[in-house]
Amino acid sequence: MPETVNISFIANKIASEIFGAFFWSVYPQKDTNFECVNPDKHRTPSDKPKSTHPGDVVFHYMDPYLNKRIHLHTDLKSYAKSSLQIKSIRSALNSLSMTVECAEASADWRSKFLDNDQEPHEVRGLLFVANHDGQAPADFDEKLAKIGRGSLQIAKDNVIHVLGPNAISNLYSVAADIKLSAANQQISKRYRFFYPDLTLWKRARAEDDRNAATIETLLSPYFILRHDRVLDEDSKETLQRAGSLVYYSRKGETVDEFIYLIDSLSRYQLVNANDQIRIRVFSKDRSSQFKNNFEKAKKRYCDEWHFEDGRESEIMGISIDAINHLAPNYSPDEIGWREEE
Repeated sequence: MPETVNISFIANKIASEIFGAFFWSVYPQKDTNFECVNPDKHRTPSDKPKSTHPGDVVFHYMDPYLNKRIHLHTDLKSYAKSSLQIKSIRSALNSLSMTVECAEASADWRSKFLDNDQEPHEVRGLLFVANHDGQAPADFDEKLAKIGRGSLQIAKDNVIHVLGPNAISNLYSVAADIKLSAANQQISKRYRFFYPDLTLWKRARAEDDRNAATIETLLSPYFILRHDRVLDEDSKETLQRAGSLVYYSRKGETVDEFIYLIDSLSRYQLVNANDQIRIRVFSKDRSSQFKNNFEKAKKRYCDEWHFEDGRESEIMGISIDAINHLAPNYSPDEIGWREEE
């Protein structure tokens, strides 16, 4: 298939398999170049002025803290272990950095990709890198860590996010778990992602809005999905109480990490007699002792706070389990490293 068809196909595949579960939207325009507005500054590898920048796909969502729409101008990559080089990663990041800098100022970009350019918004870059042979996810993270920010041409105030194969596999697994939980009536289909008021940031959108999971949320140590009560369609009996699914990305190797997690949930006032809390560990390298560590953490937390009776039963009622870890397959025939013009 031609590359233009492949990119459009893979963008739709990613949107439906992963980001749809997190309430990200995608603009219909895909694989379209737009005019470079900084040709004197932006150069090709052969040092010629750039005339255009590529646009594989643009995802978007409302940020509940910033209260503006985040546009993620995304570069889709797929590689085999043999083709992964620090040079190619750095080149992709620099190309995306130039692209985002122009997108912020480009009327051509707004006209081609945006439905509404009048609302408050911010354009960021997203480098989405899949490993189609499954042999080098750790290699990517190691090579990315060796690329210093000083070697990248990221303009001031521009933001570039990176999703490598490990992060993609994690998010793919979480998205599948959310969809399966909704299909099996383990959560209601009306769910949303929880954003507590923080010391420096206050939520600008109502908690009961169907807020999307921001990219910062998805890459955090844990994030919280809130859901309504699930009723049997015929009898109207309660199948599941309203509550929270807490997706936990750490390994669960220590008791202390779970004490911190329980304390955070308590401070967010999520632990109560009416709601249920279920923790889902999604690290593929999770400790074999994570359940034992969690049970010890609940008991120690109750002992340290001298909880008794009702409050103790609320804490002890929090459950934990692991989700199935799945690996998406985005093959080289669909997307690949593209050379700059």
